[in-house]
Amino acid sequence: MRSQITLHTRLSLAECQSRLAAAVDIQKLAFTRSGYAGSKDILAKINGATFRLQKRRNYRNGFAPFLYGRLVATENGTRIEGKFRMHPAARAFMVFWFGFLALMAIAVLLLPASGQPETARFSVLLVTAGLAAFGVALVKFGGWLGRNEREALVDFLKRTFVASDAG
Repeated sequence: MRSQITLHTRLSLAECQSRLAAAVDIQKLAFTRSGYAGSKDILAKINGATFRLQKRRNYRNGFAPFLYGRLVATENGTRIEGKFRMHPAARAFMVFWFGFLALMAIAVLLLPASGQPETARFSVLLVTAGLAAFGVALVKFGGWLGRNEREALVDFLKRTFVASDAG
């Protein structure tokens, strides 16, 4: 599914903001199965005309898609623009993870062996490759767990705003 969306509705910007606020649970931590207060299917952080949406789930998945969007007033309604991305903390973790692995691999390849057998260097490279594969698998598995969430979020926006794809 696409990573960017653009929808259009005839509703005004103010009406869209009002409908969005009424249709979601604002993300507030709570002692519930999902970790957030409320019972609506969609959780949101809203700041004026910008928002971040996620599907409520009963487990943690930082690699599931979040929809970062904004409402833009147009002459005949409102345009809803959005991008699907991982949570910023998950992205930062993966940059750190793969950056660390790259530095390890470069260090093993470029620094002198200093008396270490070649098998030790090969072992470190093998472990580094295994950790890189684990990182890729982690992201893929998290994406697989959230495989239906993009479509659910787009359908939610279309229903809430009586919107259609912008043409």
